[in-house]
Amino acid sequence: MTAREWLRKYTSIFQQAGIDEAAGEAMALLCHALRLGKVEIFSQPERTLTGEQLSLLDSLTARRLRREPSSYITEHREFYGLNLFVDPRVLIPRPETEVLVEAAIEFGRSWVASNLRHMLAADIGTGSGAIAIALAAHIPQAQVYAVDISPGALDVATLNVRRHGLADRITPVQGNLLEQINHKLDLIVANLPYIPSRELAGLQPEIYLHEPVLSLDGGDSGTAVIEAMLRQAPGRIAPGGALFLEIGAGQGERLIPIVRDALPGSGIELVQDLAGIDRCMKVVLMK
Repeated sequence: MTAREWLRKYTSIFQQAGIDEAAGEAMALLCHALRLGKVEIFSQPERTLTGEQLSLLDSLTARRLRREPSSYITEHREFYGLNLFVDPRVLIPRPETEVLVEAAIEFGRSWVASNLRHMLAADIGTGSGAIAIALAAHIPQAQVYAVDISPGALDVATLNVRRHGLADRITPVQGNLLEQINHKLDLIVANLPYIPSRELAGLQPEIYLHEPVLSLDGGDSGTAVIEAMLRQAPGRIAPGGALFLEIGAGQGERLIPIVRDALPGSGIELVQDLAGIDRCMKVVLMK
């Protein structure tokens, strides 16, 4: 069987199984099995697959048909131009989170240019370390705490930090939200759970069967964990500093009065994603 034939066959099988983006999913598994990039496979579509490769692909596709996410199968996810190791201990980074990261990096660069000193930042609920690494990679003057309550998640984040050569500027911290942070921060970025508990069972099986519930469940309202962090925020953000939160659709209006109560006088802005959905809340403290 050639690479082209295999892709055609399993794209069809994945489509019939109800797997989204079937062609891309099949390609991801083929690239992983052959240890090749897409360009190499596209340039050699008549490459004949060996028996060993086909056996490995049978194992990989069986896992995918059980709705295990391909990122866990390949132990790889690209996010904001970063190649990250991921496994079931962490949430798989999503493209929509890049909206949050882009807004935070823009603020961070502007802050550094205005203050002419290093900044102290934190990624709360770091998971794979994706946000912390993106911040450190794109704001060279930032020292970043990567905080998570899960020891397993911190192990993954630490591995990714080392792979990207940023161990000197990113410090893993195990703790509940901001509790272990004893310094005033210039920038806090948080992608915390924001899915209402009652909606978890209605998510795609790739999510509710395989991704960590701790990273998804936002309580009855969907904003319980975010609200808990906001209660910890007073006194932990330096004047002129900012807090960036990823939020779910429709949660901005609910959170605005809570932010105003926790951080009086702060400027609040909602940032939309490409679909026009409020995806990020930007909160800037008065100097």
